Amino acid sequence: MKKLIQGAVLSMALLAPVAQAAPAALKMAVFDPQAALWNSDAAQKALVQFKGDIKVQTDRMDVLRKQLDQLSENLKANGSVMSKDQRDKIQAKGDQMYKEYQNLAAAVQEKNQKMQQTVIASMKPKLDAAVQALIKSGGYDLIVDSHAALYASPDLDITKQVIAKINQGATGQ
Repeated sequence: MKKLIQGAVLSMALLAPVAQAAPAALKMAVFDPQAALWNSDAAQKALVQFKGDIKVQTDRMDVLRKQLDQLSENLKANGSVMSKDQRDKIQAKGDQMYKEYQNLAAAVQEKNQKMQQTVIASMKPKLDAAVQALIKSGGYDLIVDSHAALYASPDLDITKQVIAKINQGATGQ
């Protein structure tokens, strides 16, 4: 029994410095980098500008879509009483409209990809600076992408603060 007590005292004596050296609770946070980037003022401004830049194409696509729907309805409703020549003309017109629609859609998609790449390239340093500023000002030990966490309390989410820092220029001005 004496040896058991001595062993317990010895193990407590050995563990005491480890317990004292253990760090305080870690200050952790999560954030959504995509949401922070795309909800920033600069990204929102770029999206508005992009929508203005593609307005002519999207308006034309809407007109084409409506015309194609009308052609399709016309063929369904009247195709049985039309001559083969009339149906072929309508089909050819529809094919031409559809090709134009596809070309416009491809052009809009390409512009969209370029805009996204431009925004990401210009905003990534601002996002990184905002996170670094929050690390310093908030004393965080760990910040994790919210998509990588299986669960995080909403209280740990600093996405709104990251957006605010980006909008301030990450300097806290």
